[in-house]
Amino acid sequence: MSNYYPLKGFDSIHDYSLSNNIQDSLVEYWDYALLEKGNYFNVDKGELAPNGQDMSKLRMSSNDAFTSGQVWEGFRSNWVWQSGVSGVGIDPPIVGTNPNFPGISGVYIDDTFEPTSGVGDYSHKIDYFYGRVIFDSPISSGSTVQAEFSYKYINVVYANNVPWLRELQSRTDKPTSRFYDTSTGKWDLPPESRLQLPAIAVEVVPIRKFKGFQLGGGQWVYTDVVFHCIAEDEMTRNKLTDIVSLQNDKCVYSIDGDKLNSSGVFPLDQGGSPVPSALLYPEIIETYHSGKFRLINGKTEDMRMISPNLFGGTVRFTTEGVKTNI
Repeated sequence: MSNYYPLKGFDSIHDYSLSNNIQDSLVEYWDYALLEKGNYFNVDKGELAPNGQDMSKLRMSSNDAFTSGQVWEGFRSNWVWQSGVSGVGIDPPIVGTNPNFPGISGVYIDDTFEPTSGVGDYSHKIDYFYGRVIFDSPISSGSTVQAEFSYKYINVVYANNVPWLRELQSRTDKPTSRFYDTSTGKWDLPPESRLQLPAIAVEVVPIRKFKGFQLGGGQWVYTDVVFHCIAEDEMTRNKLTDIVSLQNDKCVYSIDGDKLNSSGVFPLDQGGSPVPSALLYPEIIETYHSGKFRLINGKTEDMRMISPNLFGGTVRFTTEGVKTNI
């Protein structure tokens, strides 16, 4: 008789891990839940900031990964593509109505509207995550490119995307004259290397405990998570920590990453554009969830001024969930 027993808690080393599922689920939940609470600003064509700059005007990106004139970016990243969202007491985000091309319906080139679904010299895709338009072929550097879009105000990111790996970008609430300078300054960094504030960064920390769930198998699993709240002023930082900490005892659906991956229904493609009839977060968790976990033992800690224009605070929770195969 063999004394061999297989490892428990997972079927394959290629499966999503518990920690990654928790982190993915929290990032996706917070991103959509904040959006429903009005976490966006709309930018109309030709809308001027208080300093007189056109907020709808895009700059030609100097990203070496693309041909010059191929990529044009807005002053804020993380554009809204989700339809059917309406913040409390404010206009809904600027998105089109064509389910085959979710998100904004097109851009303006020298005041001529060019649809996202179009072809020809100005055919393009929208990278919503980085807030930019990527043309199939470069266009003239002298072009005036504008877009009507909505951007998310609070950025919800993974903790490995913040300060030590990225350039924290301050004063991005409006474009400045240096925004259009493609040779100097923080704007000349690729958007993949910038993090705009305010932001909430989600981290799963290496603290885990277990407790028996029932006779015959299964355990309660307790995993600590930390929300890093970063802003340019104390008042906004306090607002972020309040928003997060008030979710104590909140239940969150755990997205089944393996099931979602095998189905191939990720809402965004590799270029940051939504796929046709992309699923919204409520639709994803309706079909691709693996139960719920609860946020407990919430506490706010480490509130400090990191620099004169950088304020940070952390909110720590323990996630409580049942895993039946251990």
